[in-house]
Order: sequence, then structure tokens, then C-alpha cells
Amino acid sequence: MRHFYVIATFWFYSILLGTSVTGEYYTSTERMRQLIKLEESLTNHLSRYIENYANDSRALQRQRDELGRQLKEASAHDLLYVSHPVTAFLLINRLLTDWQKIGAYIGLDVRQYAFENIQMPTADDVSGVMEALVRLQHLYQIVPNKCSRDIGIDLPFDQALGALECYQIADHLMADGFNSQSIRWFQEALHLWSMDYAGLTKIDVINELVKALSNEKRYTEALKLTDEVLQEQPDNPVALSNRILLENATASELLSDNEGRTTGTPEYSEYEMLCRADIERPASVLKTLYCFYEHSRNPFLRIAPLKVEQISHDPFMMVYHEIISDREITNVLEAARPRLNRALVFEANKYSVTHYRTSTNAWLDVEMFYTHLKPIVKRIEDMTGLTKRSYDQLQIGNYGVGGHYSTHYDYDRPAEGQEAFPTLGKGNRIATVMYYLSDVDVGGATVFPDIGVGVFPRKGSAIFWYNLYRNGTSDPRTLHAACPVMLGSKWVANQWIHERGQEFKHPCALDPML
Repeated sequence: MRHFYVIATFWFYSILLGTSVTGEYYTSTERMRQLIKLEESLTNHLSRYIENYANDSRALQRQRDELGRQLKEASAHDLLYVSHPVTAFLLINRLLTDWQKIGAYIGLDVRQYAFENIQMPTADDVSGVMEALVRLQHLYQIVPNKCSRDIGIDLPFDQALGALECYQIADHLMADGFNSQSIRWFQEALHLWSMDYAGLTKIDVINELVKALSNEKRYTEALKLTDEVLQEQPDNPVALSNRILLENATASELLSDNEGRTTGTPEYSEYEMLCRADIERPASVLKTLYCFYEHSRNPFLRIAPLKVEQISHDPFMMVYHEIISDREITNVLEAARPRLNRALVFEANKYSVTHYRTSTNAWLDVEMFYTHLKPIVKRIEDMTGLTKRSYDQLQIGNYGVGGHYSTHYDYDRPAEGQEAFPTLGKGNRIATVMYYLSDVDVGGATVFPDIGVGVFPRKGSAIFWYNLYRNGTSDPRTLHAACPVMLGSKWVANQWIHERGQEFKHPCALDPML
């Protein structure tokens, strides 16, 4: 049953993210930071236009000053600004809406605008950030009114979603069929409403909320709101039509209530609770785990032992602390940044973009091109005792706004008679080492739902585990996920270790548990 809840949760996420996404800024905080430079260039362009052609335009100057204020906040705290889902949404939405209008007024085609090869974001970037915002709200149990203000976290800037932005999110969710999620955002739009926006009134929002409630068979609530609309606008055609339908539906809803509708706190999966650190491991398990210095694996470790923390005996998992220095991390990130691309997932013998992995990554061939990073890979041999001859290239990952990677296995599950990872020719992934290259302000844990283990990122540490039993068969208990990043920039480096070449380092056993 526990495993069922994990799969069900990610079925929800896979559907939620099932729309076509071509915009890529939201998948990486590193790329999101580029948009601040782009807006700075646009603001400078607007200032030159005002100076040369519109010195007497008070309205344009006020708009320039307001955009400049927002840009100042973004530049002063760029990493926090672009990783926070609210401000990230406002930044992208501003570039696509406010600047479109300004561009039309001053004769600038902002859709084609670029600065230092930084292109304008797309509507898909807005969708991506919206979905990240909803993902965080759902998983971390944040009500929309908190999410729309500051997600419950004190920040050095004052930004918030307004009624129109909340309406946009709600409308997006309802269009994708997520009526129950959209209801809360429509309600927040009504709560924040203080004026009618051009082309969209408060009555429009209520009518859309009625539609979402009706889709969820909450007819009594929908009818009450419809009556409120008709009190204000007795001839509103949408409300009049809704009332006829709702009067008939209300009776059936009352019957359903009498039959015993259940309400209350929803059940959450182990995955979600681990992401929130809501699960405490039993004392009977914790007392068997301990920390120690590893110094016996090879002679070098006698003078430079490794700091090791056991987190699971079965399956075998360790966390190595202070295993990579700040200088080494800087070298890795400098090498990776120019090579970042949308992260792919290996499925059905091919790599493809998916919507349950929202991040960017770069592959570094340490042996051939990035030889200055060799000590990092050599250290993995010291940590694991597994030869680097069967290592994959080093993969560097950066997660975006609400970036996550749904539950998955690192090993391949090929069809009968097929080879695992055939293009590499090194066999299946016997083990995984993941370096944490940054701290994360909130969220971003690596969790193993089937064994109740969660590890939160700590810069300079690394986690190691085996993906296969000793007889070479896959260990399904290594199902794991990267929890959504609520705030901050998450950088990791993955070193996948394959089977071939490990015959004498990690001998096979007939008994998988040996």
C-alpha cells in the first residue's frame, strides 16, 4: 500500500506536467539568472527612449521607475529572486506581458529581442513556473494565500502575486483538468481582489470558480456564489445559465452528503512526508547506525581518512561529509555552466525530455578534457573501492524553479535478452555516488520512500549506495526521488558506476543478500 501511494503521487505529477514545454529557463536557476540581465538591458533601452523621444511622458517614466525598482531587488538578491517560485513567475510574466506592451508603444519587437545571446522566455516558461508553484504548494502543504505572498519564508525583497496572477494560475490548472487545485487559486484571487482589471472583472472570476466547483460536484457552494453574482448583476447570462443547472444538481449533492461524504486531511505518501522531514526513523534502526572515519581501504586514507555516516545497512547507503572542497566545487561549476542543457531520462533504450525531471545538466569527460577534475573521480575510488574503468562521465545537474525528479531507479530495466545501457557497453549501474555542490535553503532532499530515508543537501557532502544486489539483480528498494526545491539553487554531481570491471572489486554472489 505504501508503494501504491508513491506511484499515485507521481501519476498526479506526470499528468500535471504533461503539457508540451519548450521553454527552458525555468528548469535551471543558472539560466533564470540570465533573465535579470535581459531585463536590465530592456530597462536601459527604455531609459534611452524616454531621454530621446518621451521626456514629457510621466506615465512612461513611472513605469520605467517601477520596473527599475523591481530590477534593483532582483539584481541585489539574484539567486534567491530567481529560485523563489513567486518572484520567478513575476519576472517571466513581466517579460512576456509588461514588456510586450512597452515594446509595442516604443516600437521595439521584444519577441525578437536578445542580449548577449539571451533570448526572451516563452509562454511555456510561464507554464513551467506555474506548475512548479502548484507542485510546491501541494507537496509542502502551503495554502495559496501564503504561497502567493512569501511561501512562509522571510525574504529580503517584497514581492507578491496579485489577484490577476492567482487567476492565471487557477485558469491554467482548470484548463488542464485539475479543478480541485484550481479552486484554491480562484478563491485566493477573490481574496486579493481590490479592483477590476482591464478585460477581467471580479464577476468573471466568480463564474470561473463556479465552473471549477461544479466540476468537482460541489454544487451547493457553486449555487451560493451564483446567487451572489445575480444579486449584483441580475441579467448576467453566465450566472443565469449556471443557476438552472445547479438547482437540479444540488438535490443530488445532498443525497451524496447523506450517504456519507468523507472530508478531512488528505493522505500523503511516504515520499511527500520525507520531503517535508515529517517522518522520524525508528529508534531501533537509528541505534544501529553510526559515524566513523574510513582509513583502512587504502594507504592514502591512513593520512587522510574519510568522514562517513551510515544511513542504511540494507540496502547499503553512506553519506560522506566534507568530501569535496569549495575550490573543487568552483572548478566543477565553471566547467559545467557553458555546457548545461535540459536533463534527459533514459527510457526504452533512448534518452528523452520528460516532465517529471525538471533540471539541466552537463556531462564532463574528466579523463579526456577536464583532467583538472581527476582528483574528484579518484576520490570516488577511495570512497567505494570500485574501479573507475567502468565509471560513466561525470554528470553535473542544476535544478530550476521547484525543480524535481520524480521517483525513479538509477539502474536500467531492459527487456529480456537486451543489454542495460547498450550504448555504453559497461553493463548496468551497480552503484551511485552523488556529490552535493551547494546548500539548498528549503527543500531539495534526496528521498528513498521504500526504506524511509531522506538526505537533505549539504554542500561538500556525498551520498553513496548500491543499485544492484550482489548477484547482479536490481534492488527495487533503491527507488528514490529528488524533492522539489522550494528556495535556493541545487547543484549536484552524479557519478554512476557500472558492473564491468568490478568483478574482483565487488565479486558477484549467488545469495543476493551477501
